[in-house]
Amino acid sequence: MTAPTDCRYDCVNGRPLVRGRIPTQPLHNNELERMFFSTRFHLRSAFLLSLCVLLAGCPARNTKLGPTIEFTRVPPAGEGGPDKLDAIEGRVPGARPGQQIVLFARWGPWWVQPLAANPYTEIQPDAKWRSSTHLGTEYAALLVDPGYRPPTTIDALPNEGSGVIVVAITKGMPAFWQTWWFLLAVTAAFVLAALALFRLRMLQVTRQLNLRLEERLAERTRIAQELHDTLLQDFLSVSMQLHVANDQLAVDSPAKPLVARVLDMMGRVIQEGRNTVQGLRSSQWGSQDLGNAFSRIQQELAGAKQARFRVIVEGLARPLRPAIGDELFLIGREALANAFRHSNASEIEVELEYAAAQLRLLVRDNGRGIISDVLQSPRDGHWGLSGMRERAGRIGAKLRVLTRAEAGTEIELTVPGHLAYLSHDDGRPLGWISRLHSRMAKGTESPFERERAS
Repeated sequence: MTAPTDCRYDCVNGRPLVRGRIPTQPLHNNELERMFFSTRFHLRSAFLLSLCVLLAGCPARNTKLGPTIEFTRVPPAGEGGPDKLDAIEGRVPGARPGQQIVLFARWGPWWVQPLAANPYTEIQPDAKWRSSTHLGTEYAALLVDPGYRPPTTIDALPNEGSGVIVVAITKGMPAFWQTWWFLLAVTAAFVLAALALFRLRMLQVTRQLNLRLEERLAERTRIAQELHDTLLQDFLSVSMQLHVANDQLAVDSPAKPLVARVLDMMGRVIQEGRNTVQGLRSSQWGSQDLGNAFSRIQQELAGAKQARFRVIVEGLARPLRPAIGDELFLIGREALANAFRHSNASEIEVELEYAAAQLRLLVRDNGRGIISDVLQSPRDGHWGLSGMRERAGRIGAKLRVLTRAEAGTEIELTVPGHLAYLSHDDGRPLGWISRLHSRMAKGTESPFERERAS
């Protein structure tokens, strides 16, 4: 029989890989399977061993077994002193009989614990040990053989050997004001306090603003009543007497057309006065439903040009502070009056947006725009824009006017939400702050102010 020369096998498929001559007698299938599984086993073992060594999951080099020291209770970190002691505990698995624990605490150098005359701590049969120590920044436990004599103080701990079996070091437990949760709680408390102070300040500013607005509304209502009871009534009396005189004039009298023109002028003046008085009065309905209030303005403006007019409301309508609602309505009414009477527009639009952060009012038209001279400085008979700016400034709102010749005008008014909307602070966590501030404010009022309020 001739022996095969340089023949190798494919371990996966079991087919011979021939270099030179083909063997005269092929291997059996069982031999091929044994070679295949043997190769896979060796490769897998080598891979797992390499993986264990790389990941430090298998102790490939460190196979030394011996006792270890575990800390189960560590004192807090603190300045060392003769009167500051605390308990320290641990375990020593694998300790041999006769071995003991020597404790050190570090404050500057290492000091033997608990006493220089008695530095040894016995290990219980269950491998536990317990002792007391003075406070320090770090603590060390040494497992030593019988006969080891520790120094009272050292700058560096001894290494293993010469009677020292194991050395274990741990840091002292931080005080509660040094822990992360305490620092986080302090930071959160500081942030909450800052938010509470900011909220309280906003409540104070809002309350002061509302008081000033209510005073202005009361004064405006008083002026409107006086105008209605004096000036308008006198104009009506004069108008009635002119009507009587006009009726007594002959139809062909030369004074008849002149008196008719005077009566017409008197009618327009009385209507304008009524509109002004209505605007001066506190319009409670304006603060409740601005959309409906603006929808009725076209009918209220006598002699206004009929243009396509619509009101758009975006968002859910929210109750407004009466003072803010009235000022907002008066600003929008002035803008609409100018648009109907002076812009010569064919389309006029009012847009109300109830957003959480702000209340937005937009009045736009496609008229001839506002003259730049009137926009920059008011002239005689053109005080509408300056009046709107003054009203907007009083309620903490922003007024923006965009206009171009023959391209229309846009007047936008935005009021911050915390000023515009009625809030329910009594049901909120900070409501008690508002109530407390109200009581303190009432307690500090002067007798003159209390008499005035009553």
